[in-house]
Amino acid sequence: MPSAPHTHQNTRQRHMAIYALLICAVLALAWVAVLYVDQPVAEADRAWTRAPIMRAMLDVATWLGNWQLGPLLIALALIAARDHWRRMFKTIVTAYFLRTVTVEWLKLMLGRPRPRDLVDATALEGFGGGASFPSGHAAFSFMFAVIIAAWFPRWKVPAYIFAMLISLSRVVVNAHYVSDIIVGAVVGTLFAWLALWMYHPVTERNREAIEAYERRRREERSDWAASDEGCAAAERARGRTFVALAMLVAVAATVLAFLYIDPIPGFHDAPVLQTPAVQWLAQAGRLLGTWELAPLLFALALLAAHRRWRSLLAAIFAGYALQTGVTEGIKWLVGRPRPSQLPEPWTIYGPGTEFHSFPSGHASFAFMFATVVGAYLPRARWALYLLATFIAASRIPLRAHYLSDVLFGALIGVLAGLLVLMLLPPRPVAQEEAEIEESVCAVGDEPEAPYKD
Repeated sequence: MPSAPHTHQNTRQRHMAIYALLICAVLALAWVAVLYVDQPVAEADRAWTRAPIMRAMLDVATWLGNWQLGPLLIALALIAARDHWRRMFKTIVTAYFLRTVTVEWLKLMLGRPRPRDLVDATALEGFGGGASFPSGHAAFSFMFAVIIAAWFPRWKVPAYIFAMLISLSRVVVNAHYVSDIIVGAVVGTLFAWLALWMYHPVTERNREAIEAYERRRREERSDWAASDEGCAAAERARGRTFVALAMLVAVAATVLAFLYIDPIPGFHDAPVLQTPAVQWLAQAGRLLGTWELAPLLFALALLAAHRRWRSLLAAIFAGYALQTGVTEGIKWLVGRPRPSQLPEPWTIYGPGTEFHSFPSGHASFAFMFATVVGAYLPRARWALYLLATFIAASRIPLRAHYLSDVLFGALIGVLAGLLVLMLLPPRPVAQEEAEIEESVCAVGDEPEAPYKD
């Protein structure tokens, strides 16, 4: 008679095989839809959808799957989870992140036009050409339905009905083909299963075991947090949280600048920016970020580092190589004209052009330098960031960059500096001096060689 663990393993393998076959069958159905269903359905006359009550129902079904009402559904699910809302929140966030990355990447790479834009089910325009395949609404609705069905089995049928209605509404309003919603449903289901495997749902069957496990984990975390190691880890976590929030603020500021500040007519020609004093300061900032005066900054930093100049030099060169590679690569790919070339702040010409405005290389270099050197010379950190801000801002009066170019370049520089510091962290001064003193003492204690005539 097989043992219980062996039987459980066989059952799990059988379930995985069934799920794999089911997914293959659904994907085959999607391919059949591409060949024989998408085009006729997209060309069909839907006069009944123009009735006011039907339009209202379709709008509600669409809203349930996007940012207007989607968060409300998530909030209701978290409230229903009660004491275990954190576990459900982790499940939803994990599945949603993976689903969003996959869906948006497929949309971007395949570029299938929506039926309302081009009624041709076989058209694939490639990178950025369309956003039809797969359906994000179907992916979200089925992801959410699978999670709800696992956590609250009584709500399984209504959850799947809502998911199907949301998905089908996208076909009716000519936003997607049938194959789009089929593949979207598969993507959402797969990542919901993955998230549920990572964070098991709390049901009546396993509630006591999970609560006992979580209680034991809380006690262990409480004891560890009270220790010296836990306090140090908490301090590091606060630092990482601050950095993450600062990065989000920088990204948001870049987007806002791109949308609302860069297009302001005559922004770079403002009288205050064209005064001789501002132009002289801008030229000074430009020189500090180029080969004319940048070596002076290197030399001053190495002199101030004293005995640690070798490790600082390695960190600076590593950061310079990283930020230059990333910045120049983005410049080449994006192809945004400088303000002095073309007054078209929203125009992107793509790779291989002579337009290299986005992002700012001066800003990325200056903020990388401030981040790396500031870690070796903490007392000069804020002065270095002030200097980096001056260098980055100097690019705007010279009509070399837009504000969004400067902000994103600064973000690249800080990230490059932080990555280099993770790989080449500076050692404390006291530790290096102690090692040097030990080496000197060791050399001094060596016995002298006997004198030979």
